[in-house]
Amino acid sequence: MKIILLVVLAFTASTRMMAMPPEEKLTPAVCKADLKEWSKQKTGTLSIEQIYVRMDMMVACADEAHHHWHSDKKVYTYLDEFYRVHTELANRSFEFITRHNLKAQFDEEENGVGSGQTASTEH
Repeated sequence: MKIILLVVLAFTASTRMMAMPPEEKLTPAVCKADLKEWSKQKTGTLSIEQIYVRMDMMVACADEAHHHWHSDKKVYTYLDEFYRVHTELANRSFEFITRHNLKAQFDEEENGVGSGQTASTEH
């Protein structure tokens, strides 16, 4: 189960280029400092780009913790922060859909995804 979770998170992170500044090397100290600072902050004031950066960093830190420290506790701590920030992104996405009256279009287009069908082709 842990491996599946890490694969899914790695896939999520790989869909975007790593947003980590090139001059910043990912180290246990960087991960720990970012986690400590970020976990105290409210997510509602972050830009979308800041959300992506934090999600990417926390997945990378979780991966680093898994590969080098083999510590489930550290992995889960980074993943908890990833999910906290991801929840903010999801909430904003749903608010955007609602605010722009796109719910019906979203439902129509996304209904049946994964089964190869769309709402407009079902009888």
